[in-house]
Amino acid sequence: MKSFLRIINQNNLFSTFFIISLILALFYTGNNTWLFSASYISIILSFVFILKQRFYNPINISINGVLLSSVLLLSWFAISVFLSQIKYLSLYNFFWMGSLIIVFLIFTFNENKNQIWSNIWPVMLFLVLIWAIYGLVQYYYLHVPTNASFLNRNSLAALVNLALIPASGYFLLNESERPWEVINNKTLSLILIILFLTTFIITSRGGSLSLILGFTLLISLLRKHVEKSQLYSLVIIIFISFLLATLSQYFIQDSPTGFTERMVTLQDTAKAGNTRFIIWKSLIPLFNEMPWYGLGLGSLWVFWPPHRPFIDNSAGFFAHNDYMQITLEAGYPGILLLVLLFIFILIHFIRTIKNNNLLLIQRTELVGIFAALVTFAAHSFFTYNFYILPLLLIAGLYLGRFNQLVNINSTKIKIFPALKIYFKPFMYIFSMTGLIFILCSYFISVSLSSYYNIQAKELLLKKKYQESNKYFLKAQTLAPLMDNPFFSHADLLRRGANKLLSVNKNRQANSLLKLAHDNLDKAESLNPLRPQTHHIRGLIFEKEQTEKAKVEFKKALKLDPRFLFSRIRLARLFHQQNQLKKAMEVLYDGVNYNYPVNKVMIEYMTFFAKLSREAGVESFALHLEANIKKYIGENRQN
Repeated sequence: MKSFLRIINQNNLFSTFFIISLILALFYTGNNTWLFSASYISIILSFVFILKQRFYNPINISINGVLLSSVLLLSWFAISVFLSQIKYLSLYNFFWMGSLIIVFLIFTFNENKNQIWSNIWPVMLFLVLIWAIYGLVQYYYLHVPTNASFLNRNSLAALVNLALIPASGYFLLNESERPWEVINNKTLSLILIILFLTTFIITSRGGSLSLILGFTLLISLLRKHVEKSQLYSLVIIIFISFLLATLSQYFIQDSPTGFTERMVTLQDTAKAGNTRFIIWKSLIPLFNEMPWYGLGLGSLWVFWPPHRPFIDNSAGFFAHNDYMQITLEAGYPGILLLVLLFIFILIHFIRTIKNNNLLLIQRTELVGIFAALVTFAAHSFFTYNFYILPLLLIAGLYLGRFNQLVNINSTKIKIFPALKIYFKPFMYIFSMTGLIFILCSYFISVSLSSYYNIQAKELLLKKKYQESNKYFLKAQTLAPLMDNPFFSHADLLRRGANKLLSVNKNRQANSLLKLAHDNLDKAESLNPLRPQTHHIRGLIFEKEQTEKAKVEFKKALKLDPRFLFSRIRLARLFHQQNQLKKAMEVLYDGVNYNYPVNKVMIEYMTFFAKLSREAGVESFALHLEANIKKYIGENRQN
């Protein structure tokens, strides 16, 4: 019984927590903070087992370039948090972007690496299979974009690629040579057909090109070591998948551009990459403005708006080139350390692959994992893989397994003694419990603060001011470094003050307005690049201090020209003062930007049409009104 419990504790539970973390991460889209926190708490719980092992048992670790550069990169990410202008963003993104290295280190310091890999990889393959089927259902049945749970199809393509290449490597082995009996030829063939079919359906050009690169490495490095029949079978599987993807277009009405047609567009490089070239060009001024240590992890989206071009229709969070974004956010040390990690990975791979004493299974795993990591890195030139949590968790696991394989015959082994010779059990448990408590408390408090902030805003819209106030105060207490609860609370206080002024309770109203200004000052000190802070301050000044209100609205628009709330308010102020020309200029300055179709955008265009008619530009007013009808119709259809 004791040995059974021991096996569960050291192997199965660790794997279970990692898989739970991965499942939660697959649903995380950036806004649902509780999923991120729950995923990370699961990682922390898996870390507990490493702490337990390290207290009782010594471990042999190869101190090589991959390990050292990874530790240095994670250390720099930590240092950059203190240098960041917006610390709460960088702290959150330290855990987000650093998850690849954190998972790598957890795996590396685990003494049961082979068992952990054998437990996790088949389950991970099964999860990716489910997500691929999810994408196929979206395409064939729901007729919606093939994104699965992601916001972008490129992320699904990257997920499939991470599973597809090692799975193809295992397929090239005979059934008897694979470590998992359940993954026989028939099962693995079906899995590969589904994964390849999903790849062809997604038609991600960056994902497809990087996959071709990965497969070129896989086949060229293994073709002399595996049976030809397995290679031919893999080619047949790819052909069947491509045929299914191509023929299915004829049975689906209004189907998107097929894989072949999509790849043909790469002949015109300028046109194919135009959207990304526009983004990359607009980021160049930021390189001149940023300090050498970077803008701060996760901060690009708050520095970028003044430089974003009119025609950029992205969400505005990512550069769609991870290496540009990491340089801007983590500075030159960050990108240099990442490149150094890549160099050490390549060096250790070349050294190991030349070893003729490698077992076939070891060689196959090594080549498959290396090819998958190369695919991940190559695809990141055109998307934001380093900012997608489940991809980072899998890549971290792969990097850990890769490092284990390249150190099989290493002579530079350092023995880390059991920590019980340095710590008494009570002090060790007390210290580790404290560390785990602090980490878990951070994630729980961030999640609760986000929840309370959302609830407070919903109550604010329902005009339940007292209940909203309580939730805002809770959100501020739990996450005192976040600016959102402070400027949102200021808006609540402003509304409350206006209600008091309407019944001549000036003293109480002024007290609320003073508190609102204090909240706005606090929010601005935490994040000086939020247009919302200046907008709400402008709303406070709007009634009696219009010139100050104009200044604040202009500051908001300087920070983000797409911030329609302030553009509409500023134009209304000019219009109320009979300055129609200036009001039109304010509205016209924002007309060329791409906006999401929502209530504020419709309000902007409706008001613009009204002023255009008032100014005698009837044709432009009709043009705007036609666009409004078009947008409303498309929105209803969607």
